Amino acid sequence: MKHTKMRATGLAILIAATGTFGLTACSSDTAEPGASTEVAAEEQSTVDVATDLETARQAVLDALADDDWAQVMLASDVQAPTVKYGLMVMPFVATDAAERVTGTVNIDGGNFVIEAESAATGQTWQIDQDGTITEVTE
Repeated sequence: MKHTKMRATGLAILIAATGTFGLTACSSDTAEPGASTEVAAEEQSTVDVATDLETARQAVLDALADDDWAQVMLASDVQAPTVKYGLMVMPFVATDAAERVTGTVNIDGGNFVIEAESAATGQTWQIDQDGTITEVTE
């Protein structure tokens, strides 16, 4: 299980780094000032909880790889995936960037959403099972 946890963490970091490098590679030096590439970069940089969201998403995907759970709990007090109270509990520790991250993730037909609130801005962001990060608006 420790190897699975290490692989999941490594994969989450690799995905985050690949996305960052991909965005950088797709930008153009010939863009006009004020072009949409600047807006996209600004929006990307404001998601300071992206790493938390991606790591939490990967933990849920890892839990779903072994079984079809209706709920997965993310907890910092477990060292390895375990079943408690009829829930799959996955190890997850939020970074200092997050004020709050969804603790119990409800899964409906393979679909789920995880939310994280930025400690710096108070903005709430969510990630879905496909890895799409969006801002939660009231």
